[in-house]
Amino acid sequence: MRKNVWKAAAAAIAVCMLVMVAASLFIEGCTKMLETTAGNMVPMKCHWVFVATAIVGIVGLVGALCSFVCSTKEGRRVSSILVAVCAVAAIVLTTSLGIGICASAEMACHQKALFVWVPAGIALVISLVQVVKADPKAADAPKMKL
Repeated sequence: MRKNVWKAAAAAIAVCMLVMVAASLFIEGCTKMLETTAGNMVPMKCHWVFVATAIVGIVGLVGALCSFVCSTKEGRRVSSILVAVCAVAAIVLTTSLGIGICASAEMACHQKALFVWVPAGIALVISLVQVVKADPKAADAPKMKL
């Protein structure tokens, strides 16, 4: 992948991760508190899933920035794999395989989860392409004629 295309893809991933972090932190989700048997009030589990996706998104943003500045094939590949793992982790955290969100479809966390799934999915696809196209010298290599 050429240097300009690589940097544009890394910038697109960084924007996706920023959107995911911003959505996780700033879009209003479920504001209800749950009462424990001891009488304490605790946040719902969707609060914690979006705290976790914000942390995962920050790690993915660091991976995208590393991908932006890396010039070797190994550095590019490792940073792209880090972003892919973070994107998958963010998606899994919001499902029943991870922490999960509220069961009721009317709850605000379902709309908030869309703002995590879409950018994470886009970042996942771009980072998988980057893993395959990580060699900077392959773009300058002569093409084979058929």
